[in-house]
Amino acid sequence: MESAQKLLILCHGFPPYYGGAEHAAFDLAKEAVKAGHRVTVVTSDIGGRLPARETMDGMQIIRVHARKKRWSFHTTLELMDFLRMGMKRMPAIVKDIKPDFIWAHFSVPAGFLARKSFQRFGIPYGVVLHGSDVPGYQPGRFRAIYPALRRVVRPVWKDACAVVAVSDDLRKLAAKTWPSGTIDVIPNGVDTDRFAPSATPTEASTVKLQARVVAQWIERKGIHFLLDAIAALDGPARDTIEWHLYGSGPYEAELHARIATHRLSQHVHMHGLLPRDELADLLCENTDLFVLPSLQEGLPLALLEALSAGTAVIATRVGGIPSALKDGHDAILTDPGDVEQLRDAILRLTQDATFRHTLQSNGRQTALRYSWAASWRQYEGAMSPVAVARPA
Repeated sequence: MESAQKLLILCHGFPPYYGGAEHAAFDLAKEAVKAGHRVTVVTSDIGGRLPARETMDGMQIIRVHARKKRWSFHTTLELMDFLRMGMKRMPAIVKDIKPDFIWAHFSVPAGFLARKSFQRFGIPYGVVLHGSDVPGYQPGRFRAIYPALRRVVRPVWKDACAVVAVSDDLRKLAAKTWPSGTIDVIPNGVDTDRFAPSATPTEASTVKLQARVVAQWIERKGIHFLLDAIAALDGPARDTIEWHLYGSGPYEAELHARIATHRLSQHVHMHGLLPRDELADLLCENTDLFVLPSLQEGLPLALLEALSAGTAVIATRVGGIPSALKDGHDAILTDPGDVEQLRDAILRLTQDATFRHTLQSNGRQTALRYSWAASWRQYEGAMSPVAVARPA
């Protein structure tokens, strides 16, 4: 940008809240601070467990009180509660801060709040689409509300100076709701300094391979298919890997039940949420395999972080993943829900150390092409005066 601006970032979750999109909002906000902008973030206080105001990495955080139980998952009612409280607080916040531009992460509730500020105060805004805020993205979870959601998001997108999707696949899905609109694609980035391979990698010849899954415990992450694939391995192959699952969510009981049914308790260990710095240490220093068996994605932050950490990756051909990764070069890509392909991919990586190391090296090089600084430069471009006039 030619000059520093006062930016307001809206997102219903923000660190220390867990969530890939919420951490992406955080990393982009940090880049905005580095670029010289004055950044204020409005988010949730997670049920009163976080301070109402604080300074974090050069940005001012304002937390709106909203009922919230989990640290990594919002129910529809919780999102609506944040929207309700945000509607009350936003006028005073906007009058106090006098932002030049608002970036809203997710169409609802943040995008709705940004549009209200535009209507009342004339402040231009942009919306970042992360997945669940796009009609049709999670039919199993949100099918009943999609007709109403379409009516809400169209005017939010229409009045925005910029609408950004994190993958081209997500852009195409959003275009079904808004076929006459312009939706840009700006991929997520990754902190390649924090997520960097250890100088002393684990020797697989002396210990079991360490495999990790970092994802919300919800159905669309496909972890239940991974458990079926692990169960399909023969005994010797199964014994060469130790699996660790990190996350939380409403699918936890189902995953525990499947582990018990397959008798995998000696091989698969479920952990709770892990602070990001601790997770980075694990990925960089003690992880051989990272698996993300999702049924649907945008461009997941956890996947980019695993690549950057120098971990061999197995992922599914969904969302923006096949555009970012090449099967057999920097990852193994499988079809979503295909247990046999998952099993074969795991076998190949356990049996062929040379191939595994090749994926690790190539994956790191792929991650280096993604940076939050580069992503933010594109966001700055979307804020420029020429980006303000958008087709309706």
